[in-house]
Amino acid sequence: MKRMICIEYMQSGKSRKEIALKYNLPSTTTLSSWINSCLSPLEIHEKCASLQPVIVQTDSDMAKEESMDVAAMSALIEAQRKQIEQLEKQLKYGKDKVLALNTLIDIAEEHGAKIRKKGGVKQ
Repeated sequence: MKRMICIEYMQSGKSRKEIALKYNLPSTTTLSSWINSCLSPLEIHEKCASLQPVIVQTDSDMAKEESMDVAAMSALIEAQRKQIEQLEKQLKYGKDKVLALNTLIDIAEEHGAKIRKKGGVKQ
């Protein structure tokens, strides 16, 4: 019974308070403790994975969106483009560095140096 209630809570998207009222639980902390005792972390993750994240916008958030003009939006987009370009450069540098280090290790191993560990289980 407890497990069924916990799974219903995880999959329904209803609040803890709604579930507690539906099943006449004394408080929402009862439901929380049941979730922690009846469901494993993996089950919790799997049950929640199907739910879409809920985005709650307050009136002040909506007012900010409306007040943001076109110039501010284009400035924000340009700043994000520059950040993306910088991150792409850093990523390319990192990939090039990994390639250079692997080439260095390959050449060193051709000359007899044993650098890489052998794979497999040691007994």
